[in-house]
Amino acid sequence: MGPFLTRILALGLVAGAALAQGVQAWLERGERLLSEGAYAEAVAAFEEVLRQDYGQFQAHLGLGVALVRLGRLEEARFAFDQMTRVFPDRYEGHFNLGQVYLRLGEAGKAAEAFAKAAAIAPREEAYLAWSGALLQEGKAKEAAAVLERGLSPERSPAYRLALAQALYAAGEREAAVPHLYAALNREPGRAEAWDLLARVLAELGLTDRARREVERGLEAVQDPKGKALLLLRKGTLVEDPEPLWREALALDPDLWQAAYLLGRRRLEAGDLKEGLRWLQEAYAKGQDPEVALALAAAYLKAKDYANAYRYAKEAGPAGAFLQAQAAQGLGRRQEALKLLEGLASPQALALRGSLLLEEGQGEEAVAALQAAYEATRDPQVGVNLGAALVLVKRFGQAELVLREVLAKDPSSAAAWYNLGLALRGLGRQAEADRALRQAAALGSREARALLGR
Repeated sequence: MGPFLTRILALGLVAGAALAQGVQAWLERGERLLSEGAYAEAVAAFEEVLRQDYGQFQAHLGLGVALVRLGRLEEARFAFDQMTRVFPDRYEGHFNLGQVYLRLGEAGKAAEAFAKAAAIAPREEAYLAWSGALLQEGKAKEAAAVLERGLSPERSPAYRLALAQALYAAGEREAAVPHLYAALNREPGRAEAWDLLARVLAELGLTDRARREVERGLEAVQDPKGKALLLLRKGTLVEDPEPLWREALALDPDLWQAAYLLGRRRLEAGDLKEGLRWLQEAYAKGQDPEVALALAAAYLKAKDYANAYRYAKEAGPAGAFLQAQAAQGLGRRQEALKLLEGLASPQALALRGSLLLEEGQGEEAVAALQAAYEATRDPQVGVNLGAALVLVKRFGQAELVLREVLAKDPSSAAAWYNLGLALRGLGRQAEADRALRQAAALGSREARALLGR
């Protein structure tokens, strides 16, 4: 977020001698209090100036800045909005109004204010702030277009990097490359530019070149945190990344991404304990939802449903499915069903269907499991669908589904058992008994009970 403008950047003020003596005294008092950090007293002084003369530019500006520093953002919004109305052609009011809107979480209105500021004075900070607000709205293409519109030879390496980042976010990877090189040619120590360049090259299939550019970056960047960032990237380009990620953490202990990647790597190697240790370290450093999701999945694998539930919840909406799985593991079926509402992935539908089946809600279970089975043809989903169809006495459909499952997995005791129930419902007792005997031979206690064994 850019700074609030407190100095006068355009036309000078009317000379102090031209001001009424009382207004001038209050204005000077307000500026002194503002510089001393006495913001509440400065507000009172600037308000007194405006009470006497509402056309005092510097009083509007000082009032807005003092209110921002007091955290009184809605009052600051009003102050800067008034400033844009009294001085519609002045840059400072629009720019500062945009900054307040950003702090209020209203990125769309912030973008509008920054656009007006840039139209008045095409400064770099206005274009950067405007594009940043658009990115917050998820409008990467529009953000890139804004920065391209404001591009000129004198723009800084930071501006070129911001343009490359916006283009990358918009899916225009190749278009980002010239701007990254332009930034690095002028400022070779900028680690973020090397990092994004290597990422783009790797995603374009130029892995060897990406590695070479990371090596060049490691030679050019002196800052330890910058070097750590590049070591993190280099690790994604080699077969054995763990030493590089450990070195990155040694250089920058706050680099949670390195701990996260180490955790994922350990989990993939089957080392659940060490994977959880690294993920816990990453979460302690960054509190990132992606890490919370990984922790939830790992704890589910460990059957630690309480911790899985906790981290899935902390991951926000993206963790709803994992939270439902954890709730199921904790025996809280109704809560799990509530968490699954509105989720339409095959996995969510399959879980919802199995829970509804356990609750004895056959028709609802069939609807969910049918959709999940059609999408995946997963044998376990098919078994549950067959059981739900048996529950609602749709025995013919159940037979078709269960025979399809058994063609893929003839060792499924549950499929043979439910097929036996379906065949009994159809009045084909001999076939039903054969299916139940097969289920019993595969370990089904329910089948053995039905057969009287």
